[in-house]
Amino acid sequence: MKRFEFRLESLLNLRRAAEESAKRAFGEVRTAADRQRDEAERAAEAEARAKDEMRSAQSGLELCVADLLAHQRHVAALGKRAGTERSRLGDLEAALEKARGALAAAMKDRKVLDRLRERRAAEWQAEMLKDEQRAADEASSAARQAGGAR
Repeated sequence: MKRFEFRLESLLNLRRAAEESAKRAFGEVRTAADRQRDEAERAAEAEARAKDEMRSAQSGLELCVADLLAHQRHVAALGKRAGTERSRLGDLEAALEKARGALAAAMKDRKVLDRLRERRAAEWQAEMLKDEQRAADEASSAARQAGGAR
């Protein structure tokens, strides 16, 4: 009995490779986005702490103008850093959505060929069973004719 051969096997293998590549890319972007999210949170926390320290120093009334200006510059720098980190996070989240879409498309493309392969394999199996049944019927018929010809 001949073995099942799917004519689009090489295309299916290419689609599987593309799906794996999309999975890796998605994972890398997700990892980068997670790191960036942590970095953005740390920057926001540092800014909040600096603001709290400035308020505490102001309430003590022991702060000179130079110290106040230095605190304000420090808080402004931390705010700018936090904004930059949030912006980077936004860019990475957009890239993550794009990678998620690419992964979904690659999975869909592979699944289409997988289903086609399964359907073709089932059709081939049914045809092989019919051929076996025909061969068995012919052998049975030939045996009956040979037995009746005696």
